[in-house]
Amino acid sequence: MKRILVFVIICMMNKGMAQNKEDIVGLYALGSHSPEGGSHLFVLENGKFVITYFGGVQVGSWRIDRDHTFLFTPNTKKNEFELYGRYNKNIKDSLKISFMGFEESRSFVSLKKSKDDHYVMKQVFNDEANCFGYPYVETFKKNTDMISFMAINEGINTTIIDFNIKGLNDFIVYFFTRENETYPFYAMLKENKLYIDENEYSGKRPLPTEGEDIEFIRAIANKNTSETVLLYNPSYNHFKEDINANHIFDKGKQAYIDLEFYKEGNENRIDDEAFFDMSIIYKYELCTGSYIKSDNFKIEDKPIFQVNCK
Repeated sequence: MKRILVFVIICMMNKGMAQNKEDIVGLYALGSHSPEGGSHLFVLENGKFVITYFGGVQVGSWRIDRDHTFLFTPNTKKNEFELYGRYNKNIKDSLKISFMGFEESRSFVSLKKSKDDHYVMKQVFNDEANCFGYPYVETFKKNTDMISFMAINEGINTTIIDFNIKGLNDFIVYFFTRENETYPFYAMLKENKLYIDENEYSGKRPLPTEGEDIEFIRAIANKNTSETVLLYNPSYNHFKEDINANHIFDKGKQAYIDLEFYKEGNENRIDDEAFFDMSIIYKYELCTGSYIKSDNFKIEDKPIFQVNCK
């Protein structure tokens, strides 16, 4: 009798949770004072959510916290720095790095010959840099098998991440500043109204069943927080579409080629339109890094990029 009673209770709990989960799934307009329009919250059936806003998206997971209350937890990057690399036969004894996101905080790069050498840190952008224009790519003399990055965060011990780059010489590095890190939040659902605070609510609408928008939302919600492979053209413009739709892999060039639009030498273009040329795409793979805490470094006076409004 006790076993039957426990089974019934568990079934009722699962049914209640399933009902709660079904209730929250939907589309909510969060509103905004921005002239570009408000943001929207997509709550998906698989425990994922996506918030869209002007200029970007926030992705994460949700779960039932207690009756009518749900916890939304945004995805966050595990590491402040992520490095992706490939071998570029055309630059031989040089090393190229494209810097992404380094304008957000004081951040540094060091190239040293071995792990026992002192760190000589080059600040990526000057202090109070402004009026940015992308991309920011620098070529260094390759005399190292290690690239190191660090950010100076006030009140926090300085941490350096070392990347072993043996066999690679063309890189894209991302810096994810902790200053802009997003945090979990709670929301309450009552009578198909979602309250993120007690004074404002958003009415629930059903999720779209078809169309490019909902396909994009579902695809981005299921992406890994850190991707193992990135696709970029020779001018460091991110290719985000299906690479197999129109491109084929060329072993000689070690690149994906769009046969309809590629012309021999497109990878060497330096004209104004080269950034938008997606006829040849390179594959960059995620490099493995290891963190250390160290105060054994020297900062050079001159930054790599001096960026100021005229």
